[in-house]
Amino acid sequence: MAALVVWGLFHAAGAWMLNHDARRPLVVIACVAAFLGFWLAMLAARRRRLAREQDREQFRERGR
Repeated sequence: MAALVVWGLFHAAGAWMLNHDARRPLVVIACVAAFLGFWLAMLAARRRRLAREQDREQFRERGR
């Protein structure tokens, strides 16, 4: 994840060097942040789903 942040900062610096407009790197950083936020949300949802499935499986094994 840190590599993606560095990658985004690298591209933001390149966007700023194009014409020194501060809005360009902000857009790049915002897109990287949105991507990482979505990715983290999906990882959290997956972790919760797997934990729920594991709990169900343990409950079924105890019932036998």
